[in-house]
Amino acid sequence: MRRVVDLVGVLVVAGIAGGYYAHTRLNDSENEQLEETRTAVERLKGEVVIRSQSGQADVNPRGWSATVVPAWFGGELPKNTLLSEDRPWVEIAPVEHANWEHPKPVYDESGHDAAFWYNPALGIVRARVPMMPTDKRTIDAYNRVNSTSVKTLSPAGSVESTVLPAANSTD
Repeated sequence: MRRVVDLVGVLVVAGIAGGYYAHTRLNDSENEQLEETRTAVERLKGEVVIRSQSGQADVNPRGWSATVVPAWFGGELPKNTLLSEDRPWVEIAPVEHANWEHPKPVYDESGHDAAFWYNPALGIVRARVPMMPTDKRTIDAYNRVNSTSVKTLSPAGSVESTVLPAANSTD
């Protein structure tokens, strides 16, 4: 009987240790994806600024590139590692959204929303995030990858948007 109690104790401790290890690995993986996506947003922003200011892009009256051109990245597009790759790469905000600083939704609602959102009127690039287990975690992830400080999943300055194939860069 003593051996059974010892065996159960060892199994419980091993289960707890395994659970902790799995949780830590999952958290590390999520943090790595958030950081990689934040870096991708910065890379996109940097190219938009460089191309807009150097005259290497068709700019709008506000001085920003009208679109994001995949060729700018030499065949290695920035990736939103938080979302699957089977979706549009960048959604270009239409003229009616000229003053919006954030897409709506800020998270991937349909499973097919674009990985990134670009507002050419303001030169703003954002990455969408997946819906996390809680609204707070979703907001935290969005703020972290975009260096923003939104307080809700529907931040002011955004409206419903749809991804239209013609609205995405194909160069």
